[in-house]
Amino acid sequence: MNFIELLNKVARVARPAHHEFVPIERMDERFEETCFDSLDMLMIGMFMGMIYDIPDEISKEFQPETVDELYDFIQLHKTRDPESMEWALEQIK
Repeated sequence: MNFIELLNKVARVARPAHHEFVPIERMDERFEETCFDSLDMLMIGMFMGMIYDIPDEISKEFQPETVDELYDFIQLHKTRDPESMEWALEQIK
């Protein structure tokens, strides 16, 4: 499963529909240069934690600056991998 594709789908759920959405394109992209504000990032972190089964106390504390940092954090703390894109999105409904 493509991490950036999953991240964009999760971010689309996290970001309010009436706000502009610009997809992430690169792993080295800095979140401060994206369309996401701090609340969006909190929701994205929470949703990714749910998908990868990362304890809340761990996922809430991390504030990645890049997509790479988010990916590395998830790889370090995850206790499962999503079965499919559909399964992952089902976890955050």
